[in-house]
Amino acid sequence: MEVELDYWTSRKRVEIEMAWCATSPEARLAHQELAKRYDAMVHEAVAASLLGLVIAQIPAAYVANDPRFTTIGDPFPVAPPGAAL
Repeated sequence: MEVELDYWTSRKRVEIEMAWCATSPEARLAHQELAKRYDAMVHEAVAASLLGLVIAQIPAAYVANDPRFTTIGDPFPVAPPGAAL
């Protein structure tokens, strides 16, 4: 996410600079519009990265060794011989 945020931020800066350097009002408006669109992408990337941080702090909602909810590193559940499946 950080790479995406850096990309959209750099594109926004380029468009702002190009708007400043534009020789015609039409070109200036076009670059300003692109800068606004990139700004929206920056805000989406920031929101996504913040959401990722929040989700990472949510405790796991599973019981260890429960075959319905396992993660990498949990022991593989094995039913005892003769157990009903």
